[in-house]
Amino acid sequence: MKKIFLKHFILLFFISVAFSQCKKSLLAIEPAIPIATVDNYYSTEAAGVNAVNATYSPLSAIYNGAAWHIGDIMSDDADLGGGGGGDGLETAELDNFSVTSFNPILNTMWAQSYFGILRANIVIEKVPLIPVMSEAVRKRSIGEGRFLRALYYYHLVRVFGDVPLYTNIITAEEASVIARSPKQKVYDQIIADLKVAETLLPNTTTGNDKGRATAGAAKGLLAAVYLTLGDKTNAASKAKEVIDNKTLYGYDLWNSYADNFKLENENGKESLFEVQYRSGGGQYTDYGAGQKLNTFFGPRAQNVVQSSGYGWNVPTKNFADQYEKTGTGYNTIIDTRRQPSMWIPGDVFGSYTQPTQLVGSPLGFNVKKYFIPLANTLGDNGGWTCALNIPVMRYSEVLLIYAEASGVAIGKPYVDLVRARAGLAPLSNTLSAAQYLDAVYKERRLEFGFEMHRWYDLLRHPDPNYFISVMTAAGKTNIRAKHRYMPIPQGERDKNPNLSQNEGY
Repeated sequence: MKKIFLKHFILLFFISVAFSQCKKSLLAIEPAIPIATVDNYYSTEAAGVNAVNATYSPLSAIYNGAAWHIGDIMSDDADLGGGGGGDGLETAELDNFSVTSFNPILNTMWAQSYFGILRANIVIEKVPLIPVMSEAVRKRSIGEGRFLRALYYYHLVRVFGDVPLYTNIITAEEASVIARSPKQKVYDQIIADLKVAETLLPNTTTGNDKGRATAGAAKGLLAAVYLTLGDKTNAASKAKEVIDNKTLYGYDLWNSYADNFKLENENGKESLFEVQYRSGGGQYTDYGAGQKLNTFFGPRAQNVVQSSGYGWNVPTKNFADQYEKTGTGYNTIIDTRRQPSMWIPGDVFGSYTQPTQLVGSPLGFNVKKYFIPLANTLGDNGGWTCALNIPVMRYSEVLLIYAEASGVAIGKPYVDLVRARAGLAPLSNTLSAAQYLDAVYKERRLEFGFEMHRWYDLLRHPDPNYFISVMTAAGKTNIRAKHRYMPIPQGERDKNPNLSQNEGY
């Protein structure tokens, strides 16, 4: 059964925050029943765990409603797709680099990340004060708060650059005047949080706690942060800690790449961290318990997924051409990651055959990575969502972080491990440092295709103009240097006069 603890907004949590903001009545009448406030609610272990659970919930909206628009569609991996015309204008802005500060997708990324940060701050500040609480649960809870705060700030700083940084519980009035902090200061806080989290979180989780953050997840994310900053020494060191202790953390590669994206393998041995979803989520919403990518990415108007598929996030020809093949046609691809990752014309599932072209997909390509067949989702309350989790970080990424950060002489065997699982031969032993970096980038592109990584990989390349040259070559001629960071949402600036705007917007 899907773990419900990560799915629902915790009612008492919201009540506590809401009442904490209320001003005293003019009559000042003492209530017959004590009112829960942010000061008195966090007095039991159950309350502390509820606060932690609520801190996970904004991830659902971020990965349902923002992360793939930015990580995939803004990159050279995918185009908008959909129904054309006025379908998805907010996504088209990102796809075409005509984005404005009124874009609702960027607003979702900003608002949901700060909802998560608010809740993480409550956990970090209040859980240590709970008088009666198992020390194991207390440590884990504080570690989760630190991990999640780091993850939310990591989303924000990569998308917006300088952002408001606060690590305590603040009021709405205080939040409305906070200025942006330099991005390096934000990264320093992310690193500090993850260093604490790795010492507090358990090595593994079981039962109803499956899916919670672990020490290995904190170390893996810290390695990724160091790599983003270009700190290859620390990235390699932290990734190697995970690799050397993979048995302790329960990590390994699945024999088949496709096994990563099966319901029965959720939170499995290759998973460091994933966003939890469950079935029965009802009608489509970014904020619910279910995952919508299955329907949104499914072949458009084809009766193979719920709601016949919307066909968004369409793989580009450039992406498909990266797979190694024995001939000229896509049906000669030998890389075993292709089949679980994307539909190509002629692919068969039961009585369904992928057409040669579809509305929004002139080459007949669609993302398949989150595919749950229609027959497996018909009982989902008639809704448009499914239960499949979305991966945030997998063990193969740790291998590729180490491979990239440690350089060709040391790192090549780790790239080759990932390639071997995909049915490919080892890399050449004669690669220069530049050729090796290109090879690792290509490997990451295929290994994490449509897992919302590519745009950020383009940005962190040692060549600061790399993302511009790659996207220009992909036909996105509107791209400019300013697009390294997205505009601060105008609605937030309207509420906070101290929020400056990114250059060029």
